[in-house]
Amino acid sequence: MRALDYAFVGCEFVPADTGLRFDVIGVARRTRQVRIYEVKSSRGDFLADGKWQRYLPYCTHFAFVAPAGAIQRWELEPGIGLIEYGAPAFASMRRARRFGVTILREDCLRATRPSRRLREGVGDVPWIALLETLALGTRFGCGGESAPEFGEGAGI
Repeated sequence: MRALDYAFVGCEFVPADTGLRFDVIGVARRTRQVRIYEVKSSRGDFLADGKWQRYLPYCTHFAFVAPAGAIQRWELEPGIGLIEYGAPAFASMRRARRFGVTILREDCLRATRPSRRLREGVGDVPWIALLETLALGTRFGCGGESAPEFGEGAGI
């Protein structure tokens, strides 16, 4: 998400007073663009999750990140993205390593269904909840981050 010029990228993010927890979130510069990724470890994890629809008001783009084949594209609503890791091509690349093939990080992920813009910007109430959490610098995970760091011109 940093390559997409998001001013803040965090994981295990809990917006103020919502009871929700986003696995990965990116807040864009100067706009109300918010991208959320929900990480699933298996098909059972996806089927047991009924709360992801509550995340949609807090984002402009939403996608699942799951093992290849765990989620079928037809199971998702229009506009919801799907990024698969460990795709079948990756297994053959791993076998080819012994012949000197270099595996890049980008080779491990495959966007089988890109997320589409759900709305132009996040509404006022969800936006304020996100900003309160960012301003207070609390409720962060992802390797012990204690407070967000913004690039120049974060626009928040």
